[in-house]
Amino acid sequence: MPKLRRLMPLVVAAVAAAGISACGSSSKSTSSASGTTTSGAAKNGGTLTVLDVAGGVDSLDPGYWYYQTDYEQLYQPTQRALYGWPAAANTPAPDLATALPTASDGGKTLTIHIKPGIKYSAPLASRTVAAADVKYALERCAAANVGNGYAGAYFSHIVGWPSTPPAHPQPVSGIQAPNATTLVLHLTQPVGVLANGNALALPCTTPIPQDYAAKYDKGAQSTYGMHQVFTGPYMIKGAGTGTVPPQGYTANKILDLVRNPSWSKSTDFRPAYVNEIVVKEGYQPETASLDVLNGQSMVSGDYAAPPPDIAQKYLHSKASQFHVAPSQSVRYIAMNPKIKPLDNVNVRKAIIAATDRTALILTRGGSYIGIPATHMIPPGMPGFDQAGGNAGPGYDYYASPKANLSLAESYMKKAGYPSGKYSGPALSAVGDNASPAKETAEAFVQQMKALGFNIQLTEVPRSTLLSKYCSVPKSQPAFCPTGAWGKDFFDSQSELDPLLNGRNIAPSGNTNWAQANNPAIDKQLDAAAALTPPTSRASAYANINKAATGNAYYDDWIWDNQVDMWSTNVNWVYNKFNTTTDLVNTSLK
Repeated sequence: MPKLRRLMPLVVAAVAAAGISACGSSSKSTSSASGTTTSGAAKNGGTLTVLDVAGGVDSLDPGYWYYQTDYEQLYQPTQRALYGWPAAANTPAPDLATALPTASDGGKTLTIHIKPGIKYSAPLASRTVAAADVKYALERCAAANVGNGYAGAYFSHIVGWPSTPPAHPQPVSGIQAPNATTLVLHLTQPVGVLANGNALALPCTTPIPQDYAAKYDKGAQSTYGMHQVFTGPYMIKGAGTGTVPPQGYTANKILDLVRNPSWSKSTDFRPAYVNEIVVKEGYQPETASLDVLNGQSMVSGDYAAPPPDIAQKYLHSKASQFHVAPSQSVRYIAMNPKIKPLDNVNVRKAIIAATDRTALILTRGGSYIGIPATHMIPPGMPGFDQAGGNAGPGYDYYASPKANLSLAESYMKKAGYPSGKYSGPALSAVGDNASPAKETAEAFVQQMKALGFNIQLTEVPRSTLLSKYCSVPKSQPAFCPTGAWGKDFFDSQSELDPLLNGRNIAPSGNTNWAQANNPAIDKQLDAAAALTPPTSRASAYANINKAATGNAYYDDWIWDNQVDMWSTNVNWVYNKFNTTTDLVNTSLK
């Protein structure tokens, strides 16, 4: 399946607003160096169970990982990269690396030193991680048969990076490993998110030994994920034989992580308290919620919503088992400018003005789960304040969270529709067939009838929506009403570049659903990417955000929250980067 750049199926709970506030769970929670935690002393041992409704991780290959679930359930527990994210961190911390990159040649050469002696799991337990393994891992991420979704956005300024993905991994001249503990990146220009380690904390820098993996990288689609070796505190159960067995991982059913005997705690910031992490898939939201709240040693996984009646019943009596925090994400309706009349910016502005964002938010549970969005940079991200904060850049079509039909009609008249309403043929839309996204899409379709739009909605599974429709420009419908985007790291390049840069329009796995291809904005994106000072970067991306919002590329409707639940005997820890459960810091009481 084509990969979207961290287009996360972000979990939010449809529960009443009273009793829980964002960024905290209750008076029984504390904030510590390891993040927001519940009360009680951590202990080593035991099994933590994650109950999931959604489809779980979408790939076993580190070069492919990009969804929130991949990060939570596989990346953080099982692998180490050059840099990583301690639970409470706003900036990446050295993991395999000894320190942040050292820049030279005006920022166009980055040197990274790697810790010696970090071992792989069986069947390569005698091998230690070398710089050449990270070099090969990065080269894999440029290959079509790995299907990485973000490499082009962050690594394309490495000298020799291919403009078109090769079928299989090929050497990249600008990535060098002069010895076992030194990695050197030669760049065509300074790249801020490489210099500060942000992009080097992505799973592409998970080491992969070429002499072991190359045979799995020969086919049209790499099979390395099923044969991978692990560097983190956990590994998939049974994978030490060289192949992941069904009892360790069966798609949409189970992911069972056990201790990695090769892992050494002395070189890692992860405490990894529990002995085993078992992710169980296929639950109904009601069953999963009740089991987590009333059971033992469980946390909620990536599912959409506990039913409101359950939430209302337990909101007060079990308030210490909930955590709500901004997810640093935006949800939007994508409008395809290749289909008339959406090629007209005034039509797109009219659609935004006619969108009742308050009503759409109700489809996901109400104000508890987020606030109306007015632009693309969500709260908590650099550039949000410079972009106008909650109010946004000041465009009238975002001024009211409810539909402003008279304003919408005025924009339709500017677009050449004298009546203020659309009078053309029916338009297509493709949305998720699962709640609550299903209800969101249906509500949007109903809202657009007020402007004369007859929208024919097709509802399909999420994987189909991505692989056949919204991520494939040649078959993209007029509307994709259930889009969402979250950060790759605490820098708004990861919010805006994937969605706006014309270079990111791809025949499959496309992330630029608006098919924005504006040379002026692309030029701004290139200039911002080269900046290093955080304040300069924040201001630059705020300006890009204003330009994109002024072009009405996306109908942004909510900045949503992340909601997590856990059992009473769980010392739950929040990972600030991933905005959800930190499985390597969470423990049992």
